[in-house]
Amino acid sequence: MRHVSILLFLLLLLSVGGSVYAAPAVVFENIKHDFGEITQGDKLTYTFRFQNAGDQVLEIGRVRSSCGCTAALLSTRRLSPGTLGELAVTFDSHGFRGRVQKVVTFDTNDPKHPSVTVVLQGVVKAELYITPQRINWGRVKAGTPLRMVIDVVNESDQTISLSPPVVTVSDLSAQLSSMTLDAGEKVSLEVTANFPHGKKRLAGYVILHSDFPAVPELRVPVSARLSTN
Repeated sequence: MRHVSILLFLLLLLSVGGSVYAAPAVVFENIKHDFGEITQGDKLTYTFRFQNAGDQVLEIGRVRSSCGCTAALLSTRRLSPGTLGELAVTFDSHGFRGRVQKVVTFDTNDPKHPSVTVVLQGVVKAELYITPQRINWGRVKAGTPLRMVIDVVNESDQTISLSPPVVTVSDLSAQLSSMTLDAGEKVSLEVTANFPHGKKRLAGYVILHSDFPAVPELRVPVSARLSTN
C-alpha cells in the first residue's frame, strides 16, 4: 500500500510539473532579411516563417509596423503545437532612397518571447530624387532673407516632365530652372521664404509632380525657427 501511495504521489507531481511548464514557444526560421537592391517605386514582399515548438496553443496578438510603408499579413493568429505559421511583410519603396530598415513587431503568449520583431532591410536605388532631401534654415533672425537652391536629379534612362512647384503655405515660393529633366541630368529648384509675421516657426512643403510612374510626386520639407537672440 505504501509503495502504491508513493507511486500515485510521484505521478501527481509529474502531472502538476507538466502543467506548470507547458507553454507555447515561437521559433523563427530567421528574423532578418536583406533584400539587396531594388529600384525606387518597387514593392517587395518577403515571408517570414515560424513554428510553435511548444506544447500549448500559440496565440498572436497585436501586429505593429515601423511605418505606413510596411504592411504585414499573418497566415493565422492561433497555432497548435508543432504547426507552422507565416508573416508576409510588404515594403513599398516609393519615396525612399539609400539604405532602409523596416521592422514589424507582434505580441505572443510565449512567456519567453512576449514580443517578437522581424527586420526587412536593403538599399533603394532612386532614379528620380531631390538632393538635399529637406531644407532647414535652422534658427534665423526676423527679416533675414531665406533662400536655398537644391537639385532635382534624373538617373533614369528616360526624359521626365515636371509640373510647376506647389507650396503648402503662402510664406514659401519655389521655381524650377527647367520643367524638362533629360535622362542623366539635373535641374535646379530655388526655394525662398518670408518668415511668417507673429510666428516663431516656419514649416511647409514644396511639392513637385512628374510623369515618371515610379515617382509621381516629390515632397521637400521646409522649416526654420525664429531666433530670439
